[in-house]
Amino acid sequence: MTSLKKTFIAATIALIPCSSFAAQQLTEEQANSMQSYKSITIRGAFYTDSDYLMAMSKAADNEGAASFYITTTNISPSNDTLRIVYAKLYKSDAPKAVEQAESLRKFEGVYEYPKSKAIRLEPFNIVRIRGYFPTDYDINQAIAKEASAKGAYGFYIDSRSEIGSNLQIAAYLFKKDAPERKLQPEDAIPYDSEAGQLALAKGGDAAMQVEKPGYYSPSAFNEKYYADKFNNKVIDKTTTTTTTGKVATSSNTETTSTVATEPQRVTRYTVTLPDGRKIQELNDATAAKMVAFDTLKFRGYYVTDQEISYQAGKRAIEAGAKYYHIARVAHDTKGPNITVFVDLYR
Repeated sequence: MTSLKKTFIAATIALIPCSSFAAQQLTEEQANSMQSYKSITIRGAFYTDSDYLMAMSKAADNEGAASFYITTTNISPSNDTLRIVYAKLYKSDAPKAVEQAESLRKFEGVYEYPKSKAIRLEPFNIVRIRGYFPTDYDINQAIAKEASAKGAYGFYIDSRSEIGSNLQIAAYLFKKDAPERKLQPEDAIPYDSEAGQLALAKGGDAAMQVEKPGYYSPSAFNEKYYADKFNNKVIDKTTTTTTTGKVATSSNTETTSTVATEPQRVTRYTVTLPDGRKIQELNDATAAKMVAFDTLKFRGYYVTDQEISYQAGKRAIEAGAKYYHIARVAHDTKGPNITVFVDLYR
């Protein structure tokens, strides 16, 4: 779901031209490979994503930049019709980014990976344990012990859920030479959309902006997919008290279901109606690459982002859309009502 207060954009090169302005928008990968020399902010009544992209390109030109990377867009707290856009600027001869020396913690001889590293690598196994772990150190030790026994070089703890007084932990294991995962960009155009089909037909760089079947989400692992892939079981390490008063540890395993699942694709907020119909919400960066076939607006009093997204999705479905994007939310000058502007996509 799109946050209405703060939207982080994994910006890529938009398919919308920046008019006559020379400063070009960078992808996240390009921006991370170079050193920025300055950060700037622009404010304005930007009603579409292309509006603020062109405005930022002009502002970057005025600062003598060859390129820019939009990091964040906010809705102004003092005026809900205004957006505040933040970007980093780069010279044409920008020096390469300085690689930071990696400092990783080690447990039981196995390295603990941060998510930023783990998400880019293909795990060779998954470990799921259940038990009482009073501290994070205990969790790391228990996972690392299992990882070491399986010959892992690194591990990443992806999830933890409470089951009574116990925790169930899921962690992914990696070899030292783990292959790169085939990641889907967060702002990929849905391949089953009109824009996706047009981009595929066009080919070249345009086609590279479209979702690719079989590629993974860049923001999350799919636990069920990997559990089924590795025929994984939950290792039960819950403790019980014997008749002698001693604590015994159970090592029972629990078999998972073997229903086939697909690798996780880009995660989008989905609105589901009571009759089962569904529609997905596009983020700002994806919507900027697509052309809406229609726009609708509605007005009312809504307390949460979920309420707004549900109402937007419901109306989008009724209008025959496959996807929708909340372009703008404007508060009434008097009273608590808001007006929501929604772009519709097939």
